[in-house]
Amino acid sequence: MLDQLVKAPFLGFEKESLKFLKDLSNPRNNNRTWFGQNKETYENYIRQPMKDLIDTLGIEINKIDPDIVVNYKSIFRINRDIRFSKDKTPYKNLYSAAFAFGRIKSAEIPHFYFQFKSDEFLFAGGQYSMDPNNLKKIRAAIFNNFDDYKKIIQNRNFKRAYGAIAGESLTKLPKGFIINEHDVNPLLLKSLRMKQFYVYKTYPSDIILGEKVIDVILKNIKLVYSFTKFLSKAIK
Repeated sequence: MLDQLVKAPFLGFEKESLKFLKDLSNPRNNNRTWFGQNKETYENYIRQPMKDLIDTLGIEINKIDPDIVVNYKSIFRINRDIRFSKDKTPYKNLYSAAFAFGRIKSAEIPHFYFQFKSDEFLFAGGQYSMDPNNLKKIRAAIFNNFDDYKKIIQNRNFKRAYGAIAGESLTKLPKGFIINEHDVNPLLLKSLRMKQFYVYKTYPSDIILGEKVIDVILKNIKLVYSFTKFLSKAIK
């Protein structure tokens, strides 16, 4: 019973984790036969260590905001959804997880996200999905609370870490906004035209090989917290 309550500290992934993902990125290996032959490596060096990382992050993220849901369902499957894709390789060459406010992560909603592959670690936060209903709500929230939104995205530490908000944009204002563009803050116009609202930062892949990856994830969550919270409240 005690060993189920007390977890060993997360000390990082092993080099075999990056090697597995590098091998999987080779088209000759990205098939069910190869994956089946290397399933034990996947379980020991990818899947289980990620669960151990989630155990640690769950405790620490709860200290930031207990409303952020962190559990094993935060982990994305390594299997690719090939139903509507021209690329029929069955597996991703990366491993990832995400956390959202008040519910289990979903691709359609704002969340905190990280992934690693053989040559890169990436952290991102915000709204990547272009779900039309959520976009309408986010744009309305920005329009009605622009001073609050501007303060968040122009925060000195936020801008130093991520620069400008990333994402695809429309060339014209979306329907429903009647604005004299000559009398409005250009940043508001730019924000209303956006179809995605996210920021990201990349690191060398070997950052996952030690405890530092925990600090990196937590630091980024704190930096992007207010931004992601704003977007999350907008879609409710």
